[in-house]
Amino acid sequence: MYTTEFESNNNKFSLLITIQSKGNKKVRIWAEDRGKKNSKYADRLIEINGSRSIYFSFPISPKNLKICIVNIDDIKDKDFQVTLLETKLRDFNIWMDEDTIDFLGLSLPFSQVCGFEYATPKGRIFTNKDKKFKIKFMDVIRDYPSGAIMKTPARIGHKSGRIEVSKAAFDKYTIPMRMAILLHEFSHVFKNPKINLEISNEIGADINALYVYLGLGFSKIDAITVYANVFLKAQTKGNVERMRKIMDYINKFEEEDFAYKN
Repeated sequence: MYTTEFESNNNKFSLLITIQSKGNKKVRIWAEDRGKKNSKYADRLIEINGSRSIYFSFPISPKNLKICIVNIDDIKDKDFQVTLLETKLRDFNIWMDEDTIDFLGLSLPFSQVCGFEYATPKGRIFTNKDKKFKIKFMDVIRDYPSGAIMKTPARIGHKSGRIEVSKAAFDKYTIPMRMAILLHEFSHVFKNPKINLEISNEIGADINALYVYLGLGFSKIDAITVYANVFLKAQTKGNVERMRKIMDYINKFEEEDFAYKN
């Protein structure tokens, strides 16, 4: 296993990581908050044949990043030459209303720290200064009538606007994946009605969330991965259609159909 450190200083940036190694290897590469568990900002499985470069995007970052590379067939392998080049974050010029900006003030730091913060069975409350938005951080999410554990990573009260988050699910996600989920739940109540959609409209929440998520510069890979992960647990015709529309929107967004790159 190979590790190196990078002083990110809570900045916004992209990181071009070039890896050189002998022969063909399948490696896992990730970036995490140094010394903090469940704090991955990116996590990829790639193949290297001599040399390979990969971009990691950091719309948010901790004080110090730890970059790790492991040969999945030989964890003791340290034969890697790694070059880190900081570049400008590839984000977009998006418009955000006051609710969105306010919610980001809660959801961004929560996504960064929830992996190493504790949750409770009844829910630990995280809120912002004006207390308009609340995240109820629970060990797991349960069905209210039966008490059965639910597979959903998060849900929002249609009347209260309070988001419940499952620590069991979020611990497994990268920070960008957590943001994709939180922005989706937020969009149900605080974005859908503003464009005359029902609160329950899933595709509307998907698109509204992706507009902000991609606009901030978060990686499309994490969004696709977390949506696919959730949909695999419920492979309905509706979810297949949602995934198709998500992929179509991401492709068009990258072509600057909805916002221009900064």
